Amino acid sequence: MESIQKYFKNSRDKKIVDNYMNFVGKDEVLSIMSRYDKKIFAGRWEQVLTSLSTNILGSGVFYSSVNSSYILQKDGSVRVINKAINSFFQEVELEGVSFARNELIPICRSVKFDNCNFEGNYWIIYISRDQNTIIICAPLILFGTFDLLNNFGLYVMTRDRFKFWNSEEPQKVFEILGKYGFNKFWNSPIDSGTSFFI
Repeated sequence: MESIQKYFKNSRDKKIVDNYMNFVGKDEVLSIMSRYDKKIFAGRWEQVLTSLSTNILGSGVFYSSVNSSYILQKDGSVRVINKAINSFFQEVELEGVSFARNELIPICRSVKFDNCNFEGNYWIIYISRDQNTIIICAPLILFGTFDLLNNFGLYVMTRDRFKFWNSEEPQKVFEILGKYGFNKFWNSPIDSGTSFFI
């Protein structure tokens, strides 16, 4: 892998990318990178699994019909538009922007939503061979430097919820989640179902 030192904007980004590389493993990062394509990454995704811990992050298991649209911007960022149905069966929407922490490793990302004062982390830890399913890890890192839990929260996104559940992909996803320790009461995968299509 090409030297990435010169592509860091600050020391915090370097530390977070180092944490990501250590958590996922260098060989696995290279494997995921071989399947990542920003044009394929763009578009609409449906959430099929999440974790109880994501309630703290402002999303969580009490939302249904969750989907995200990723729109490529000219500056290299990705506009994020999340839509869901809340527990009162109302449609809610949240917008933000995502940047790569380092342009050579675009699967280790930051995300900042318009109504939040803080920047979160958005780590892609799996991309399926057909590029139709991704696992996103939401680590808990305080003040951008204190690494508390790399496997704090998770989101499993797919292009088509029905096709996902009617394939062999869930078995592979659960294997990956087990490998990275998503088996505690706060971070175990929970079905993210639908109430109606949005």
